[in-house]
Amino acid sequence: MKNNIYLAILLSLVLSACDPKQPADEEQTANEANESVEAVDHSAHQVNCDSEKGISPYCGFKNPEDIALTPDGRQLIISEMGEFMMDSPGSLSLFDLGSNQKQPISIDWQTRDDFWGDLTCGQPDPALFSPHGIDLTKRSDGRHWLLVVNHGGREAVEMFELKQTEGNWGLTWKGCAQPPEDPFINDVSGLPDGGLLVTHMWNKSLTIPQISEMLQKGETMGWVWEWHVDSGFTKLGGSQQMMPNGIAVSADGSKVFVNIYLGNKTIRIDRKSGTVEGEFEVRQPDNVVLDKGGNLWVASHQHDPINQNCNDVEHGPCLLPFVIVKADSSSMAAETVFSQEGLPMGYATVAFPAGERLFMGSAHGDRLISVPLESLSASESDVP
Repeated sequence: MKNNIYLAILLSLVLSACDPKQPADEEQTANEANESVEAVDHSAHQVNCDSEKGISPYCGFKNPEDIALTPDGRQLIISEMGEFMMDSPGSLSLFDLGSNQKQPISIDWQTRDDFWGDLTCGQPDPALFSPHGIDLTKRSDGRHWLLVVNHGGREAVEMFELKQTEGNWGLTWKGCAQPPEDPFINDVSGLPDGGLLVTHMWNKSLTIPQISEMLQKGETMGWVWEWHVDSGFTKLGGSQQMMPNGIAVSADGSKVFVNIYLGNKTIRIDRKSGTVEGEFEVRQPDNVVLDKGGNLWVASHQHDPINQNCNDVEHGPCLLPFVIVKADSSSMAAETVFSQEGLPMGYATVAFPAGERLFMGSAHGDRLISVPLESLSASESDVP
């Protein structure tokens, strides 16, 4: 039964992401497959950006899927993703925590010396740039690098140096690394030694019948790639799972936290031994953030992945329900601290604490939202 559920979820994700400009027979098949999908009513509130239930929205974004914080703690870096699995262009932007306003961020794409990536990985086409998961870390030389999963024209992790010029944050492209095979990658975390970890959800070249057969046999289809400039890509031990999604790593690089979307859990892997040494249950976990206090913040989807999606949302927010789970990274004890359904936003993919507020973004919609951290409280129910 569990494998059938996994397959249904995956089929739903694939069908919901299909290119609308498909041949007539494929279009008819997709339409028939989605006849039972429930439409979430967004029509009355497509441009409403008012506060609701103590939740503050910030509009003007396009699919703000992931979040990082600038080193001075004054701005959020926002990954504005293209439509899921359509590899359409997106962008990176800033959100000023003082003014609550979106701001542009400049990107210098010119190749120079001091290359940080794989020497065989060439410069991307900036017009195709399609960011997904992001992570900002400090390198051993003290410089800040922003890692960005890019679907635009290729599956790669793009590397940028983040630095200030005349008080303004900007990015300079410093290289990239492309995982082998035909991966669909999702989220990335930097390692303190200059390496990185990136989640591989499945091989894009797999057909639906092949995926079905794998799931029926209980085979996994995703893992975590570890990359270093000298050794290239290797699979992280313990990470072969049912669709790894979000990823975070401890400050010393020894522990890796991975959200397993189809496995309905978050796991902790010892990076040296490859041992899965802890986990907690959480429904459909998307991104995971590890704060300086050792807490994990997980955005958990609560909708029916077969019969509900965001396809009908052309303007405004998707309103699918979600919860935010907070867990202790040492004990892996978890609790639900925030639940949301309806306005001002649903379908959260990331929860990021900054200052005195928790900010949340979405892979489908026009806004971020935030709530005061002090307003969060543990739910009486178990983690879903």
